Amino acid sequence: MRRADPRARIGIRLGLVTEGRRDRVALAALAALAVVALASRLLFRIDYDEDIDALRFALGVERFDVAALRPHAPYYPVVIAAAKGLALLGATPRGALALVSAAAGAATVVFTALIAREVAGRRAAAFAGILALASPFLWLSSQKLLSDMAGAAGTTAALWLCARAQRLRREAAAAAPATPGVAPAGEIALAEGRGARMRTWALVLLGAGLGVRLSYFPIALACLAVIARGEGGRAAWLARGRDLAAGALAWLAPLVLIAPPRDLVATTWVQGVGHFTRWGGTAITVSSPLDRIHGVIWGIWANGLGGAWPDAPPARWLGAPLLAALLAAAGAVRESAAPLRRVARAAREQPELWASALAYFAWALLGQNTAYKPRHWLPLIPLLVVALAAGAAALSRTAPAAAHRRALRDGAPVAIVAALAAQWLADAISLARQHQAPSPAAAIVGFLRDAGGDRRPVVTRDLDRMILEGAPGRRAVRVRSDLELVRAVEQAGPGGALITSEALSREARGALAARGYAISLRFARPRSRYVDALWSDLALLEVRRAEPLASQAHSPPLRGAPSR
Repeated sequence: MRRADPRARIGIRLGLVTEGRRDRVALAALAALAVVALASRLLFRIDYDEDIDALRFALGVERFDVAALRPHAPYYPVVIAAAKGLALLGATPRGALALVSAAAGAATVVFTALIAREVAGRRAAAFAGILALASPFLWLSSQKLLSDMAGAAGTTAALWLCARAQRLRREAAAAAPATPGVAPAGEIALAEGRGARMRTWALVLLGAGLGVRLSYFPIALACLAVIARGEGGRAAWLARGRDLAAGALAWLAPLVLIAPPRDLVATTWVQGVGHFTRWGGTAITVSSPLDRIHGVIWGIWANGLGGAWPDAPPARWLGAPLLAALLAAAGAVRESAAPLRRVARAAREQPELWASALAYFAWALLGQNTAYKPRHWLPLIPLLVVALAAGAAALSRTAPAAAHRRALRDGAPVAIVAALAAQWLADAISLARQHQAPSPAAAIVGFLRDAGGDRRPVVTRDLDRMILEGAPGRRAVRVRSDLELVRAVEQAGPGGALITSEALSREARGALAARGYAISLRFARPRSRYVDALWSDLALLEVRRAEPLASQAHSPPLRGAPSR
């Protein structure tokens, strides 16, 4: 074998030193990014039960009980275990959940930047880190005392491992022929070995992530299918299925040991059926195509990307053109190729990212309450931030390269990202401050707790557990239909009753009016629906009899259908 040129060896060593220095700078920048992200999320943390789901998480940290829905199915054992660990160190249940969500939010910011590094380079990584840090949706999600942010952190980390494995293989294949003294096949084999280990850890992490947020399962299945298919053969499917199962068993085995089997099976069945047929907001219960399409556009654009909308903060209209420009640039990264060829090449380079995004989008569109709850789009938002960052980096490559325009080429993407990040940051701080005040549901519970002289029953559809826990002296009457609501009001006596507005449909309102009841506002503390998407205008109403009982003779009949 011929000895390599000494000058080539010196060049390689200098290159390694430079690369090592860059890596150290990058690690320092990532550490700083994580610290700033964590501090910003903790700065605006909350200590109240925002809705019934948040209450059940807090109750689950206090005492885990499957049958009592502490928390609700699928029980989120990994999140509860992490919060319980923090509670053992002295944190309150809600404080522990806030720490888990804030840490997960910081991790998501970092892994979003790392994915951008693998997909579009160092410049894109810097852009992605800045945008993810400032994103109003990611910021606010990091303050919710739920499992969504922790689940998104897990999927984003796993997708980074997959993206890095793909990049290592491509770089090895491209650089191996030019590497002195190293056979191309050996270099590729080395990269394949590292990539295989990364894919193993990605699947294990996704399996464990099912215990954080089970509804993110399409991402796990998509990665499993892509990885096993790429490695080929039945043995690959079995081995990769084992990796995913190993991660799932880490939380599933303790859950089966802790929860009584009968309670676990019965509660899971009831909750699963209810999700698809009653309260889950799937395409079965919210079947209007227009509602679901609106949920896609409003949820991803106006919430996930902080885009302009008629009722959104006015400053978003300044950021909307910047968003559109970056998305357009991301779609034109390889302007020389036809659009379909660009998509096909991108899918070949990062198949796990594309397959995961498409699989989860289809599931969320049909199987989640995306018509009214944009938080179900959360795992896609880091990937969209990566797309924005890739678009900004692409502007540098596609801009004119003439000497007198180099400053414009290099400075324009930085200016666009900085302007968008500034608008996002102002929006995020505003929403985070609003989020610190009790939600409309929490404010109603607090009002009922403090209104000691009012003993009227509270007729509700969804807030009974919150009232029971937060205002234990009050009697909550849970109803599931208009007929039940009217009967509950009639049985309340001459003093009337209080009603939470989510229980009062238009038909029930008309039936009460026909029976001689007057409805008025008792208490309300609304806030932006970009903070509370579902219950932003929740109110407490009071119902009193205003006309003689004879008016009941002309009241319309009521069906037993659930209230809307």
